[in-house]
Parts: sequence; C-alpha cells; structure tokens
Amino acid sequence: MSKVISIDLQGSNFTLLVMHAHTTCMPKIRLALIRKIKESPNFFTTNTPIIINVANINQSSDWLKLYQTVSEVGLLIMGVCCCYNNQLKKTITKSRIPILTKGTNIINYNKNYNSKIVEYHNYSVLTFKTQIIYTPIRSGQQIYARNRDLVVIANVSSGAEIISDGNIHIYGAMRGRVLAGASGHEESQIFCSNLSPELVSIGGHYWLIDQIPQEFLGKSARFYLKNNALVIQHIV
Repeated sequence: MSKVISIDLQGSNFTLLVMHAHTTCMPKIRLALIRKIKESPNFFTTNTPIIINVANINQSSDWLKLYQTVSEVGLLIMGVCCCYNNQLKKTITKSRIPILTKGTNIINYNKNYNSKIVEYHNYSVLTFKTQIIYTPIRSGQQIYARNRDLVVIANVSSGAEIISDGNIHIYGAMRGRVLAGASGHEESQIFCSNLSPELVSIGGHYWLIDQIPQEFLGKSARFYLKNNALVIQHIV
C-alpha cells in the first residue's frame, strides 16, 4: 500500500505593502490610512495584507493601539519588520504576529509617491527564457516567471498578480498587479494591449492606478525605467 502524503511545503513569492509608523498618535494614523484607502479603492480591498515597520514604536502599549487601529480600518497585519526592542518583540509575539527579517519582498509605502520602492533581495542572473500562458489569469492567482520573461496571451483579472524577473507582455486586458524585473533587473519592461492595472512595478519602482495618466487607461502601453523613474508611453 502506497504512503499518502498529507501535505507538501513549498516556497513561494509574495509582494506585501509595508506601512511605516512615524508617529504614535493613533487618530493621525487612522486618518492617514483611511485617506490612502479612499485614494486607491481598487488596490485596498477588504483584508488587504500589510506589514508594519515598527522601528519608531518602543512601547508595548503603543503596539497594541497600533494593531487595533490598523485592523479596524480593514487591513490584515501579516507581520512586522525592523523590531529591535526585546520587550516589544515579546508583546508582538503574544499577539501571534510574525516578526520578519530581510529576505521577504515588500513594498515600502512612504508618504511621498516618488519614494515608494519595492525592496528585493537575493538577486539572480536572468537567463531570458520565456514562459507563455494562454489561459486567463483570474482573481487570487499568482504567476511568477523566475529568471525569465513572461507572455500572457489572455486577460489578467483584478486581484491577480503577475511577477517576472524579466519583461512582461500581456496581450489582453491588464488588470491586477504586474511586477517586472522582480529580482532587481531595472532594464525590464512591461507591454500591454489594454491598460487598467491595480499596480505596475519595474525593478522595485511602482505606480498605483491613480498615478497613471487617464489618457493611457484602456489603451496599449509600454512601461520602462529612465533615471530611476517609471516612464509610460503609447504603443503605436
């Protein structure tokens, strides 16, 4: 009789927002979060996962208030980073929240759009092979083309996540989150035939949909980096 395997543990790759708490004034944090959620309602859905940078939090009581504030606005705390206070670590651990170290792919969500950068670690060398997908990518699905380009000949739905260490080509509606150059390759580009994403990122530099000029939405477009900034142009 063959042995049945009950579970299978595998590594994966996720992109998570990081909130930096620059104050311990909870009403200010609540208002700032509500404002961000209203600015990008398609990006911040119910229970959007988030990481909290607690470098500026020193008191256990402040953490408990912060945990409650973030949870009450509808965000789901997946972990904390930059926790160097031993007493605070004990309190966070009692809250059953993981304390993360470098190695996780995270988005630094700072106050200034120009300073928002995805931090990537463990860079790898691209082999520039191509992965081609012919079926639609549905909400909740994640596709990661490791060390290769990615071509999707179908629609990408809202709530889906497309990640590639190289270039990304989408010949269909481009919704969801699309991240090229995920291992830090800043020469990667994104091409699509119908632009309407929740997030676009190349080499860690990213835009939310409200940063994309209206004239490009629903049209074919190309994204690339120039002088460490995202550039968008029409595809004729």
